[in-house]
Amino acid sequence: MQLLIDASEVSWDVSALRTFGEVMEEAGRRAAARGRVVSRVTVEGREISTRLEKELASLPPGEIGVVRISTTTPRELLREALDGGLDLCAAILRDVRAVVASLRAGDIPAATSLYVSCVESLATYFQLAGAVFNGIQSGAFPLPGGATSGAGELPSPPSSTAEILEQLLAAQKSGDWTSMAALLEDRIVPNLEKWAAFFSAMRGPDSIRPEEK
Repeated sequence: MQLLIDASEVSWDVSALRTFGEVMEEAGRRAAARGRVVSRVTVEGREISTRLEKELASLPPGEIGVVRISTTTPRELLREALDGGLDLCAAILRDVRAVVASLRAGDIPAATSLYVSCVESLATYFQLAGAVFNGIQSGAFPLPGGATSGAGELPSPPSSTAEILEQLLAAQKSGDWTSMAALLEDRIVPNLEKWAAFFSAMRGPDSIRPEEK
């Protein structure tokens, strides 16, 4: 296996490690020693997800070709996550409002098709939101502006969406499209707007609220 970190081939002996997982752990430790974190991994030119990285973890390094690891600072990684969260939130809000319009127009096939995509995006979004919030609380991510990462410095996150999503599922199963539209407009949209405000507050004064894009 050929390993490059930030475009430079590593000087340490990768063959001394038994698995790809051990190589990644060592790369993470060495990045942390320099005040950096791993932000991107490609294997043979293909960027790999966290799931695929876990699947490759048990493979011997000799069975893997060229691996390129990019690192960044925790602050920059947080900023990228916040930017991504704000962009995704804006996209979800547009889709949710389109679903509501279709439901109220009686175009149920169009509404339900887009709704499936919305639910998948919501799952991704709240997973990201939870990771960012937990990262700041644990001290892994610094708060923008140099604030401390104590819980008292964090803006209050919006309430959990679990109850809302359960109500949406019940309305969808029963074909109660009026209730479904009301839940999306009166509960999901405000909840997403609160998360957008939460991300914007952490991102800093140069961030753009989703409704301003």
